[in-house]
Amino acid sequence: MTPDAMTPGAMTLDCHVVVQPRRVDARLTLATGRTLVLLGANGAGKSTVLEAIAGLVPLSDGHVSLDGRPLADARTSTPARERGIGLLSQDDALFPTMSVRDNVAFGPRSRGASRAAARATADDWLARVGLDGCGDRRPGELSGGQARRVAIARALAAEPRVLLLDEPFAGLDVGAASEVRALISSLLKERTAVVTTHDALDAYAFADDVAVVEGGRVVEAGAASEVLTRPRTAFAARMAARVLVVGTMRGGALVTDAGVRVPVTGGPGAGRRAAVAARPAAVALEGDEGPRAPGRAWIAEHVTALEPRGDEVRVHGTSLAADVDPADAALLSLGDRIAFGVPAGLDAYPLTPS
Repeated sequence: MTPDAMTPGAMTLDCHVVVQPRRVDARLTLATGRTLVLLGANGAGKSTVLEAIAGLVPLSDGHVSLDGRPLADARTSTPARERGIGLLSQDDALFPTMSVRDNVAFGPRSRGASRAAARATADDWLARVGLDGCGDRRPGELSGGQARRVAIARALAAEPRVLLLDEPFAGLDVGAASEVRALISSLLKERTAVVTTHDALDAYAFADDVAVVEGGRVVEAGAASEVLTRPRTAFAARMAARVLVVGTMRGGALVTDAGVRVPVTGGPGAGRRAAVAARPAAVALEGDEGPRAPGRAWIAEHVTALEPRGDEVRVHGTSLAADVDPADAALLSLGDRIAFGVPAGLDAYPLTPS
């Protein structure tokens, strides 16, 4: 049993990270045995938050505490190696002149283990990440996916109380990323971890809790099941791969500020602000004129971006988006007037407390 599994639900990490030079001011808490995903665009400040928690970036203000023990504030800071926090950075940061085995053994050795014990621990972790027999190789002899696996093994061999994973699939090809994603999913069970990502797939795969980061601040946070399916801001919806329609409840429907009536299921009482969230794949797309398919609420916008996504193209409007066939997307140009068809009957939820 891992140490994290012994006291499920207890609060492990509490922090208010303020790093003024990077314009970061983020508050986070994390309960034992849970995985928190920091979801945000590149440059949002996610990496800075992890680096401050790990002790690599000093706080301008705020605090970091672990299991109720203060680790850092604006005046004092516990050294990174003494925090009980492991950080897997985007660049893996393996020691190029050390063998793979000695890279992984570095953490146990730093904790006082004998050379033999540390190397045995390293071999055990290399086997657990699928690299049994690779201990004598050098990092330069590894593929990107293999190097990421070594970095994961090295982070876990140090037995951190909290594991921090910064964009763990950055720089990996699709195949390697899929393999590493499956590995991390198995390793995070019952561990206390924070994962940063800009990809909704990772949030759905790993998160017990989600904090959406925008401009260095947490703009939305809560249980993953709530944040990912009931986002309250357009930014959070975009990060969660959802389309958000906001309006006021009137007569059992959601009426947008532009006056479009969207039939919904449930929702708060009349006069309350509410929203529905849909997957872009569920949103239809038509030209600005002509007949409209029934069973949808049609909202007129214009094309702001065309985003290739594998065998589909995501057509972005001012606030909505739809996934369409590339052949259909090829007929569109930026600025074209279009209409998005939002399905009727979506579950509405309040945007403000009752």
